[in-house]
Amino acid sequence: LLSGGLFGKLTINWKESFLKISDDRNPGGVIEVWYLEAYCRSGSTDREWNETVIDHETKLLSATETEIKLRCKLADGVIIDHLITAEEDKISFHLVAKNPTGQKSEAHWGQPCIRVGRFTGTHNDVDKYSYLKNSFVFLDDKKSFMPTENWATRARYIPGQVWCPCHVQKTDVNPRPLSIDRPSNGLIGCISADKKWLMATAWDPYQELFQGVIRCLHSDFRIGGLEADEEKLIRGAIYIMANDASALIKRYEEDFPAQVRRHRTLSDPQVVAGHPVSGKRVAITTPDYAGTKVHHTLYLPENWNPDWKEIKESYPLVVEYSGNRAPSLGSSGRVEDSVLGYGLSGGKAVWLNLPFVDAKGQANQLKWWGDEAATVAYAKKVVPEIIAKYGIDPDRVILCGFSRGAIAVNYIGLHDDEIAALWSGFVTHDHYDGVTEWRGTKWGAPLPSYREAAAERFNRINGRPVLICQNGGTSEIRKVIGSPGNVSFLDVDTGAIFGTYPIETRIHPHTDRWLLKPSDQRNKVLEWMEKLGFFQNVQE
Repeated sequence: LLSGGLFGKLTINWKESFLKISDDRNPGGVIEVWYLEAYCRSGSTDREWNETVIDHETKLLSATETEIKLRCKLADGVIIDHLITAEEDKISFHLVAKNPTGQKSEAHWGQPCIRVGRFTGTHNDVDKYSYLKNSFVFLDDKKSFMPTENWATRARYIPGQVWCPCHVQKTDVNPRPLSIDRPSNGLIGCISADKKWLMATAWDPYQELFQGVIRCLHSDFRIGGLEADEEKLIRGAIYIMANDASALIKRYEEDFPAQVRRHRTLSDPQVVAGHPVSGKRVAITTPDYAGTKVHHTLYLPENWNPDWKEIKESYPLVVEYSGNRAPSLGSSGRVEDSVLGYGLSGGKAVWLNLPFVDAKGQANQLKWWGDEAATVAYAKKVVPEIIAKYGIDPDRVILCGFSRGAIAVNYIGLHDDEIAALWSGFVTHDHYDGVTEWRGTKWGAPLPSYREAAAERFNRINGRPVLICQNGGTSEIRKVIGSPGNVSFLDVDTGAIFGTYPIETRIHPHTDRWLLKPSDQRNKVLEWMEKLGFFQNVQE
């Protein structure tokens, strides 16, 4: 039984660069895909097309009506193997791109061109673009039929329309009119002539969504260049299913969870009263601090199940330390206002914001350290309790922090061997332990002894993965700690992400909120988290 309760069968064949998808359900009968139209170099938006295209040859390795294997060999020696399979209502693509040469390859993206004239019933229309009224992308999380609002009309080549995702440079797409709108997801598709069916396509990673000039639609897959001997995996899908946008979105989110994370704009959950439950963020005072204002916050993701023991489920955990109170920078210093950890996890992990305990043990310290020993002891007690109570996988516990909290990742989180053993990875944004002394305070002075102590703390990382992010660049941090193999660096430009300050949620570029908004820099953070296996078995 197929989607929508209708019977049918998808079959495929490939000949002379065309993949034909046969379907006895839809009114067009056959969907043709120019597979592959082209492989392309970067920097293509305002350049002659023949200077962008990389010559290639495609060979058929094997074929049945439900499975095809192809091999593309590019002029520069890159080899891309394609496994194409026909399923009930989907054609799946699994690509392995390999660079066996000793040179870096410029192969940046590929173009499967889906001809939709017959499917939309417009193949005989005098107006070559009458299929637009049946074609759609998703903008502002809504299905938007073409021509969409803000339809662009000027480019090196016209007509057509390109939608560029946030992880791709706008100088690096098809030289057709470029929309100012960013797509909400990686889907582009159309409705059949009888309105009963839809066809949609997506790739991960993808370079662009594109409406072309030969009654065609594209989701063009991204290679991103290949270093010598590098190998990359790419996945794609063409859905042919009942005309139900919500069902399409569900399938897409199941098939491409990483891409969903990259597109999602996050709204951090506000702290509410009550006990911890899934989908809520609450403030908790431990029995040791009853009668005081010392507290932490805890967020359980919507996918957290209180029956985790019975169903043998486990969850990742992000632990966070907040920045200093600095009103001129828009920072409150409160655990309630920290958001870096939520952005790291995309709201899909248990998220714990730990306090700095003040010198009297009566409140959270909003600026600098307070009672360091009490703060360390608090973490040593609370983190294992959270792990045991909420089904945390101890191999997926990330410690992170912003500003003061970034320094605290090492200064507090690596204070001694016992607390250092709690973490499986570390993420910092804006500042790092041991880099500088702070004028106007006693912190970090004298610098030589501070750096000596920081180096001792750093050694407790003991090869575990570290991601150091810094607005404006990480060069000063690199000068101090070098470039150990377990440490990744990310230069962040919050101005490029948010635009001109002040903005609604921040008045200064020194901010932890940049991970809430889709950007190429956030994608690199998510890729780092994915390589750690942090999102393994996480339900979107």
